[in-house]
Amino acid sequence: MGLGRILGPVSGEPEHFRVRHWSPSQGDFSGPEDVVRVPQQPRDRYGRWISTPRGLSSNPVGAQGWYLYGAPDAEGLFTVQAIKPRALHLLRPDAVLPAARQGIPYILRGNWADTPRQRGRIKRVLLGERWRLGDRALLIHSFGGIGGPEGERISGFTVTGHFAFGEARVVSDAITGEPRFDLHYHQIYANNPNGIVAGTQDWTAFSGDLQRGWLGSRPISDVLIKLKPFDDLTVDGQPLSLLRELAIQAEVLMARYRSGDGSGVSTVTPSTSCVQDSSQALYITIDRLRRRAADDPGLRRWLKAHPQENASQAFRQLARLSSSLDQLLTPFGTVRPDWRHNAAVVAGEAFVRGETGLDALLSWRSMLPRRAHDDMARVFLQHGASLWFLRSNQLAGGDTTIEPLAPTLLLGQIPILSTLLRRLSDALFAPLGPAALGRALAILAVYAALALPLGWRSGFLSPWRLEALGPALLAIPGLLLMPALGEELLFRVALLPHPLEGDSLAGAVAWGALSVGLFVLYHPVAARCWYPPGRGVFRDGRFLSQCTLLGMACVLAYGATGSLWPPVLLHGLAVTLWLWGLGGRARMQGLPQLTPRDP
Repeated sequence: MGLGRILGPVSGEPEHFRVRHWSPSQGDFSGPEDVVRVPQQPRDRYGRWISTPRGLSSNPVGAQGWYLYGAPDAEGLFTVQAIKPRALHLLRPDAVLPAARQGIPYILRGNWADTPRQRGRIKRVLLGERWRLGDRALLIHSFGGIGGPEGERISGFTVTGHFAFGEARVVSDAITGEPRFDLHYHQIYANNPNGIVAGTQDWTAFSGDLQRGWLGSRPISDVLIKLKPFDDLTVDGQPLSLLRELAIQAEVLMARYRSGDGSGVSTVTPSTSCVQDSSQALYITIDRLRRRAADDPGLRRWLKAHPQENASQAFRQLARLSSSLDQLLTPFGTVRPDWRHNAAVVAGEAFVRGETGLDALLSWRSMLPRRAHDDMARVFLQHGASLWFLRSNQLAGGDTTIEPLAPTLLLGQIPILSTLLRRLSDALFAPLGPAALGRALAILAVYAALALPLGWRSGFLSPWRLEALGPALLAIPGLLLMPALGEELLFRVALLPHPLEGDSLAGAVAWGALSVGLFVLYHPVAARCWYPPGRGVFRDGRFLSQCTLLGMACVLAYGATGSLWPPVLLHGLAVTLWLWGLGGRARMQGLPQLTPRDP
């Protein structure tokens, strides 16, 4: 291995490059000049280069040098087998962003922003506190697609990409002595034509390898996540290391992929893939740590007796993190049968592999690499982690026949549809725990306390009198579908950024005001254009004031829970009670109204 600045090609030898080595005594690239060979790799079966030395000497990233890995050839000329850009792995961020305000928007949008225009560039962004020598981190890896004239075929307007976990350390560089990142991936990788084998691999073996690595042909994102419980946590003599346990469980899955569970073939399906089985490894890790703690009464007694110890606090933080990851990995609250079975297995011959559509559905959040990459980074950020984002885009950028494509969500190349699908799935399947239900009930109570007195005082609402219980009950399903479900899908789910999108308070207020305004305006427009029964009511200012309160309550319920169902139920309840108990049906039919008695 060497560290040098590539000066340019040798005249008449396109694979031979002049290199100026690093001088440890001077701390710069003033060392001896040398010549190395960077071989041009043959084109793959699609006619693309996996890597090319074009652009190595002219790329600005190379001003800080390249780590060159290889060996001398038969004539003694050093032949490069892998490269690593020094600038990408130094602890020198291009930007440091406040995690609380800008963290989630950066994860969801900023990290992959404008990827096709970034060919040949790198980006390093830090969310949270600075790192130092010796820090350990969880690594979340993803790469995107290959676009351009010689790009790969994109199916269903979706760039699937790839996902893997790994581990990162801040180490002292052997050549420069400065702190840098050392990255290893747990690559759960199916059979492929590139010669990539499932296993734990150094960054240079997977990303930087000239023959098999993706540095030169794909955009890559490595998210490094530092959190206190990732240290080697020992509680009352019991080791509880998430990173170590994840490495063990990933090794089991990688071994299964290498052998195809004995069949010799590992293929990708919606339920078995790099991202699904990396998620399985994480689930089993959490399950094993939880069982280890639950099966040790001495550990539980120690935690109860020493609540203020650093180890106890780290353990509680790990428990909260595990609960959030559980919700992410099991979005319906039900664990995939194969995951649950494999978590309890010791002997390898008893492992099972999920192959059904139900298995994929039960873990739908980890079906696409981009979704898992973003959601997991978000969860760790919300639990106080510090995150480094290391992004590269087809380095060194000399192949102009291709361009980097970011991995996407479903239908991600149609941004409007992709955003709507994400918001719909988040709203449909948001977990509704006791706290969320409590917030929704509080909003309902405040709404009722405002809307009922206002309606009675203005004369718009009649005194309470249930007209007919049977017909009212029969009408509820239809009213829940329309207007409740239909209007909430349009004015809340489709229009408003979901709480998971991390919008600012000012942004949430602005979007909420727009939602309420359009919701109110919609009713007189509907009465005029396609709903004649509403013409006598929907333009009444008293009705519109009730619409305003209902719209505000539904916006708040959606924002407080992230779920579609509380605002739908609130909306449906309000409409049902108005129609069948507060004079709404009579008003819609133009009949005389009862008025509340004066106090």
